[in-house]
Formats: sequence, C-alpha cells, structure tokens
Amino acid sequence: MRVHDHRPVWALGLLFALAIGGLWWLLPGGIQRVTPALAVLLFASAAAITELLPIRHRRGDPIPAAVAVIGAAAIIGMSPVAVALIAGLGWSVARLFDRDLREPHGLLLRLVSGWTLSGIAAIGAWASSARFVGAVSDGFRAAELALGPTVAVSAAITLGIPAVWAVGRLGGRWRFVGRRVREAIATTWLISLAITSTAVLGALVHPVLGHWTLPTMLLPLLAARIGLDRYAIASRAYDQTIRAMSRLPEHLGTIERGHGVRVANLAHDVGLELGLDAGTLADLEHAAHLHELGRVAVERDESRGGGGRRVLATAGASVIAEATSSLDRVARIVAAHGEPSLAHPTDVRVAARIVAACCEVDQYAPDLRRSGQRDELVVRLVRDIGDLDVVSAVARIMDRRAFGS
Repeated sequence: MRVHDHRPVWALGLLFALAIGGLWWLLPGGIQRVTPALAVLLFASAAAITELLPIRHRRGDPIPAAVAVIGAAAIIGMSPVAVALIAGLGWSVARLFDRDLREPHGLLLRLVSGWTLSGIAAIGAWASSARFVGAVSDGFRAAELALGPTVAVSAAITLGIPAVWAVGRLGGRWRFVGRRVREAIATTWLISLAITSTAVLGALVHPVLGHWTLPTMLLPLLAARIGLDRYAIASRAYDQTIRAMSRLPEHLGTIERGHGVRVANLAHDVGLELGLDAGTLADLEHAAHLHELGRVAVERDESRGGGGRRVLATAGASVIAEATSSLDRVARIVAAHGEPSLAHPTDVRVAARIVAACCEVDQYAPDLRRSGQRDELVVRLVRDIGDLDVVSAVARIMDRRAFGS
C-alpha cells in the first residue's frame, strides 16, 4: 500500500506564496517606501488584540480577525517584510498572552499570509492605478484609497483564504476540490465580508486618522464577532445536543461507549471521499450519531429476542421525527439504513448506506493492519450493503487509517 506524502504539494504552495510577495519589489506601480517602526508596532498590537478575539465559524473553526489588520497594512502599501512582521508579532504576542501554543505552525501561516497579501496588493497596484480621494477638511488630509490593491486584497481575503482552508482539509481527496472550495466560500462569506470591510475601512481612513485608525478597525470587528459568535454558539449547542442524544443508547449497555461518535467520524470521512455536498454531509453525520436511538424505544422487545436492525431503524426514525421537524431528512436516513440494499429515495440512499456500512465496521472492529481481516470486512460490506461505490470508499478510508496516509 502506497502512503501518500503531501509535503511536496505544500512546499510548492509555500514557494508560490513567497514568489507572490516578491513581486512587490518587481512590479511598477507599487508604493515603494520604508515603513516606520512605530507603525509596525501599532499594527502588530492591533493584530495581537484581534488574534485574541477570533471570529468562529459555526463548526468551531477560528477565522483570524487579524487578517483585517494585515489586509489594511497591505492595501496602504507596506512592504511584505513589514506586513509579515506585523502578522508574526501579532500572533506571537497573542500566544504569549493566552499561553496557547498547541498550534505552533500558526506563526508560519501568519508570516506567509502577510507576505503574500502584500504581494497581491502590489499586483493590484500594477493592474490599476485608480484611486479614490475624498474631500479635504481643515487640518486633515483627505481620505484616500488605492482601488487596485483594495480589490486584489479583498478578493484574496474573501475567496483565497477560504479556498486555502478548504484545500488544507481535503486530506488528499483532490477529486472534489472545486466543490469543497465553493462550499468553504459560501459558508464563510459573512465572516469574510466583515473582515474585508474592516480592512478597507482601515486603509481608507488611515491618511486622515493616522495612528487612530486602529481603534476604528477594532470596534467594527468586535461588533461582528459578538453577532457571529452568537450564531456559532447556537449552532455548536445544536451539534452538542445531537452528540448527547447519541449517547443515550450507550447507557443501556447494549452497545459500546463512543459507538455513535466513531461511526459519525468514519461516515464523515466516507462522505468526503464520495464528494457529498455540505448539506448532505451534515445530515449524514447527524444520522450516524443517532442511528442507534431506536434501542431506547424497543429495548424491552430486544431483550426478548424481538426486533432487528430494520425495527431499530424505524423506531429511531420515529423518535427523531417526533423530536423536531428540522431533522426530517436525518430521520429518513436513519430509517433507510435499516435496509440499506433497498432502492431508497435518491436524497437519502447513499447516506443511509454509508451509515449502515460504518456501523458494521465499528461493530466488527477489524485489525486494519491485517490484510485478511480487511478483506473479510470488504466481503461483509458487499454482501450486506450492496453498493460498491460506498464499499470502495470505506475500504480506501480503512487503508488510509491503517497505513497513516
């Protein structure tokens, strides 16, 4: 079994990012000037504050609000060295303050992002020299904004960062990269819009307010964080409720603890392997968490030998459907997984078969490093599930887990 090494891909990506930043010195039209040390320190302070106040996506992934400060520095024409230094100092100070060094690679990501955004701004300046200049007030400079760098940096934040985030989560599943990138952009556009708008606002008023620009950037970011965090907290509470419900059958003692979580994790990987869209993937995970819920309703019959997977699936679907109408498709997936080989409706067929297959894998619990047990698992799944695409996807995930690829 060949183990895929993705390091060359990321090395090429790093070289590409370095080359983009290097264009700042090569392209005409950029702002070639030395950035004052005080400006770097002030921007780095603002970056540190925003690093400590990340805006979280509903799935819990932190979106660095510091990108607003870094983007503003790039738009006003700071060099890649200065912008990278701002990003790196901001991350380092924040991590020293909260003593959270669990992801040390975050420093490299910030340095690369600052360097690259400055180069992207230079490309925008080269492509268009158009500028917006406001009215001059007594005692103040006019607000001014270079439109080329603004458009380029805004596109990089709104489209590029979610795309890189999505690619980083592919785990080698390049076949559906376009879909994952589109979904990442669609699910983060509100956060990206808040960050981009703040970066543009900071660059616009910087000629007028100077060092007082930074408080004007922090206030809208704080407001956006409060509003978006409420939505994220509610969404995470919903997911945690699903996970808590999945543990109810475990307290009956008829299934192993953590069964629902393990099945959901495996189902998520299989769904990604098959290229399921984000909505179906979310319903698949919820169904995988709750697929044993029927045991709560029919445990007495089970103890007398009555019932089976079909009965448990039907009972579980009834419990889910009665609990909330928002889980209607989840209930239908749970019901269909009881007899996965049947021709169920298209919108639940594949998800139901994935849940059934992953449940069987977890219950069978083969030693994945023993080829005989892996082969036996495949035979069992072909016999019980009957969907070769699903079985092949499960087999590939098992191989990756066995050999660490």
